[in-house]
Amino acid sequence: MKTKPYYSVASLITLCIIYFYIELLDTSSAHPINDPLMRYRGGSTNNKASKNNSDESNNKIESHLGDSQDNLYAQKNSPSIEARDEFDYRRESFLDRIRIASRSLLLRERDAVLDSNIDEYDATTNYDDGMITPQSDITRPCRHMTVVTTATLPWMTGTAVNPLLRAAHLVRLTKRINKNSTAVESSETIEQQWVTLLIPWLELEQDRLDLYPNHNFSTPADQEAYLRNWLIEEANMPDVADKETGLRIVFYPSRFHSELKSIFAMGDITSLIPDEQSDICFLEEPEHLNWFRAPGEGWSKKFNYVVGIVHTNYKDYASSQYHGLWTAPALAMISSAMVRAYCHKVIKLSDVLQSFAPEKEFTSNVHGVRSDFLQEGKRRAAEIPSENKVAPQRKAYFIGKIIWQKGFDIMLDLQDYYKECTGEYFPIDIFGSGADLKEIMRSYYGRKKEVKQSADSTLTNDFGKKVQNSSVNTETISASPHQSEENTMSMDFLTTKAFQKLEKIRKKIKETTEALEFDLPKSLHELRRQPIPAEFLGRVEHSTLKEDYHIFINPSVSEVLCTTTAEALAMGKFVIIPVHPSNKFFMKFPNCLAYRNSFEFVANLRWAMTHDPEPLTPELTRNFTWEAATERLVAASGISFREARERERLNLSMLDERIAWFHSEIGKGERGDTIRKVFGAGPVSEQVKYQKLQTDDEESEEGIPRKLFRSSFAEALRSTLANTISGGLPTLMTKSR
Repeated sequence: MKTKPYYSVASLITLCIIYFYIELLDTSSAHPINDPLMRYRGGSTNNKASKNNSDESNNKIESHLGDSQDNLYAQKNSPSIEARDEFDYRRESFLDRIRIASRSLLLRERDAVLDSNIDEYDATTNYDDGMITPQSDITRPCRHMTVVTTATLPWMTGTAVNPLLRAAHLVRLTKRINKNSTAVESSETIEQQWVTLLIPWLELEQDRLDLYPNHNFSTPADQEAYLRNWLIEEANMPDVADKETGLRIVFYPSRFHSELKSIFAMGDITSLIPDEQSDICFLEEPEHLNWFRAPGEGWSKKFNYVVGIVHTNYKDYASSQYHGLWTAPALAMISSAMVRAYCHKVIKLSDVLQSFAPEKEFTSNVHGVRSDFLQEGKRRAAEIPSENKVAPQRKAYFIGKIIWQKGFDIMLDLQDYYKECTGEYFPIDIFGSGADLKEIMRSYYGRKKEVKQSADSTLTNDFGKKVQNSSVNTETISASPHQSEENTMSMDFLTTKAFQKLEKIRKKIKETTEALEFDLPKSLHELRRQPIPAEFLGRVEHSTLKEDYHIFINPSVSEVLCTTTAEALAMGKFVIIPVHPSNKFFMKFPNCLAYRNSFEFVANLRWAMTHDPEPLTPELTRNFTWEAATERLVAASGISFREARERERLNLSMLDERIAWFHSEIGKGERGDTIRKVFGAGPVSEQVKYQKLQTDDEESEEGIPRKLFRSSFAEALRSTLANTISGGLPTLMTKSR
């Protein structure tokens, strides 16, 4: 019987805490006078230069080992050392040797310290503290950029759409920079592909069917064709969709984690980017990309400059679970370590996110919206008169995932307060789908009306499309496996009395369980007698909700930066949202009606129902464009000389390198696969085993794995065949004649 590895979790975490505690003390106590290696590090070195100078650094370290022993011998014979305790002297000597040895290992890899040198700039220019360092200056010509994300289309999620559009607009930015630069003379250089989008390819067919049920991609080329067609039709960017001169798309192998509802990479992603193109890297969700990553070269070692863009508040999602009391702090600590270790700069979309690395962070909305939303906003601005006149009552709506974390419990409370103030509920249309749709429908309608609606298999929305009722569909799906199993059983087994008796018991238990599940409400809202006038109309494209809807309501406080809120404002609609750090970017727009309490919500909704939104000015409209978002990205990614010197003074780069080294070491070998499995990696646990299989397949000769090709059995077989062909075949042919 195999022993479960769960007993090692506590000891592993304890060792990690002790290790980082010792390293923190060691880093904070290091001083250039007492620590000779600090003199060799200087301040900073470029990543590429450090790779070429690694041998020189090692030679300096080895020479210093001899010098340090001579100094220690001289100090030991001095009167000051003789007065000290022998144990303290030996302890300090041992720690010095360990420190020198450990740092020599770290210095063999590329240095991740930010380069603050100005050798590449004009020496005649007067540089001030506010100017951007060359390493972090994205506007320099001929710089390769790589955007890495954790999802891709047709999975319509924020980490799929936004990185794709960001990479597309970076293509236009690089071409514009190279075209206007005097240093670039060749037209071939301008038309060269400078931006790469690195996205996941789901190797397992079942994963693709689960995430892309309406699309059958058999190869990465099929999905790439879909993405380029989407850029042409939806984003209106045919120049970027060009396969030769536009965006370069590279897929990395991945698996879908059904429990975490996320995609994770298989193998070393960094190996897919050639060294000559490893200049700037944008990590979309850097913590997600590194939780279960395979052993390999670190991002800050591979690339000259790494910018992490944090999308999701994973700590908040973990806190909402029953195990959040202990998993949320652990997840926050691990995420902070991953972001700190592999990023030079961290961009948070809003301040609702946790702190990852204070000296590296900058808060900015680097997202935009598609042009079709802006076109709708311009159309509304042209139709609405300049003076604000009383208008007929407008319809309110919500669009997004139908899960409790999106603020549906808050919206139900607001409905109750609105009824207290006005005597009736406010009508609302809800678009979307999600795991909690059945429970939320019961909370809006009450138990009686929900039962009546669940009898129908479909609902019809305002656009003439039929949407499946989730309650009926869920029961149908859950029953289908049993039906398929029953059909595949042999007729002889079905006719046995024992099986028939078991089937009756099973059906009775199922009916009783379903009855109990229906009778037990999941929330007190299900006990309401008067249903709320809400319609659940299924999934639709947000850009299609035009004339009939003027008020978007989003009470969620778990968002980092809600994309649908930005889209509604760009379309020229009223947006009613709470005053919250995640909504700070939207507060400057006149159609944003923010509330601090339930009373203000009712007042804002009553105002929006009887008035027209103000038309957006061109200046306000531009804030939603991807061109403006790209400008904000350039500004947020840069590091000034003042900031670089402050980082050098804090001297935390060594801590970042040690975290990256430790993370790489514990992920190697079978031990690393075991650790990933213990921490819930699931289908992406066996990273090392996967890499070994890939290596064996790639390292082959004549279609045979190299290990088998060079084995003694293969050598004997080849020699036998060679002797047969050279000597045996002619003899046989002669005899046959």
